[in-house]
Amino acid sequence: MASVLAIVSIIIVAACACAALLGTGYVIDKSLEDPDVLLHVFVVGNDVIVTIYEGRRVDELTMVSLEIEGVSLPQSVSLKPAPEAGTGEVYFTEACAGVTGVRGIAVRGVFSDGKTQLLMLTTIKFT
Repeated sequence: MASVLAIVSIIIVAACACAALLGTGYVIDKSLEDPDVLLHVFVVGNDVIVTIYEGRRVDELTMVSLEIEGVSLPQSVSLKPAPEAGTGEVYFTEACAGVTGVRGIAVRGVFSDGKTQLLMLTTIKFT
């Protein structure tokens, strides 16, 4: 009876070790994978500028939208077309006029297949 329990324990430990190795490999592969769209967000005056650099799906990007925590932006300010070359700058003019304090900023992308994806979530301190 003890030998059966020992064999079952060894099988369980081996299965857990294999699952851990496969899970670790998956996490490493995902972290090294190119992002769909690589971008940078910064604020100049009352404008938010999103610079799009590269990515796997950058050529499929059709629209870029901006959300600022606690601020209701009209669609004419918060939704802009993506640069035609895929990379470049998108200007959200007067997007942060009157905004103060620490706010979360979300940048979403709309792709040619109609899917919307969160591209970046960051926190910026407005003064």
